Amino acid sequence: MNELVQKMAEIEKHLASQNGSFKLFALFLRDGSPDKWDVLVSADWINADKRQALKIIVQQLTTKLNKDELISLSRVVVIDKDNQGLSEINTEIHNENILGLDIKYGFLISSQGIK
Repeated sequence: MNELVQKMAEIEKHLASQNGSFKLFALFLRDGSPDKWDVLVSADWINADKRQALKIIVQQLTTKLNKDELISLSRVVVIDKDNQGLSEINTEIHNENILGLDIKYGFLISSQGIK
């Protein structure tokens, strides 16, 4: 798991350097999910063109992650940059409802909304 988190941090850093900073870049395991991680993202540049942004993010994921790591991901969830819940996210996430998602466990890669 640590290797996946490290790779996700590298992907976030690369995407931020190319497109702009993230308000949120996180890896969350939803409650009831069969060990599949969601990638949650929020940024000004994503809101500008969600379809193109998702294409860029998915391209990075498929390029940088191996097959097993890709299989461990469920989806990429775009959170609107103005979502009030962004300011409520803490660095340690266990069994919480965040942004309308029941999260069993989470790795916060980057966030400008940390309390």
